[in-house]
Amino acid sequence: MENILEKLFESVPKVRLLKLFMRNAEGKFTFPEIVKRSQLRAQSVRKELNKLLKWEIVKTKLIPLKYEILKRSDSRRKPPKVIVKIRKTRVFYSNPEFKLLPELRDLISKASVATRVKLLRQIKTLGNVKLCVISGIFLNNNGNDNSRTDFLLVGEHIKKSKLDGFLAGIESELGKTIQYTLMDTEEFKYRLDMYDRFLRDILECPHEKLINKMRI
Repeated sequence: MENILEKLFESVPKVRLLKLFMRNAEGKFTFPEIVKRSQLRAQSVRKELNKLLKWEIVKTKLIPLKYEILKRSDSRRKPPKVIVKIRKTRVFYSNPEFKLLPELRDLISKASVATRVKLLRQIKTLGNVKLCVISGIFLNNNGNDNSRTDFLLVGEHIKKSKLDGFLAGIESELGKTIQYTLMDTEEFKYRLDMYDRFLRDILECPHEKLINKMRI
């Protein structure tokens, strides 16, 4: 354990991996999944993962996983067959026996809240945003409150592909999947006027309005 804290936060890739494992306590990830979710290069992931394994913060094992394989038919009229195979695959997960695990999870959780200035700058590039409400994971609640969504976005001309890229980047920094809701202005006003339970739950739970041109 000597000098463990000094070693833990020496690089951005290591911090991203720590967030992924600490904020998904029950999760078991394959190497390709870790690369995808962290948005890091495979070489960087492998390097930092080896360190976490060495310090016993992360453990690894082989587990049986199901894979679906499409086998094309010799005849064009027959659809391809789906063959399910099971093979052992290496997965990585946080070590529940790591002595400082509760403290590390708490530290990661408190340090993982995305900065509001950065969020606001990125959100403004998504389109004509009229309302943006953040809650849940953005308020450091780790999904333990009753929030129905982490990210509510209301507006027009918001490109789905650009929004997906934005969310993927934030998820890689937070280490957790973001639950989001996207509506146009007309739908939002209609549902709000109808006292829609989903919207009421969002607005009645702890939240912050980063953009509020609708004066809700």
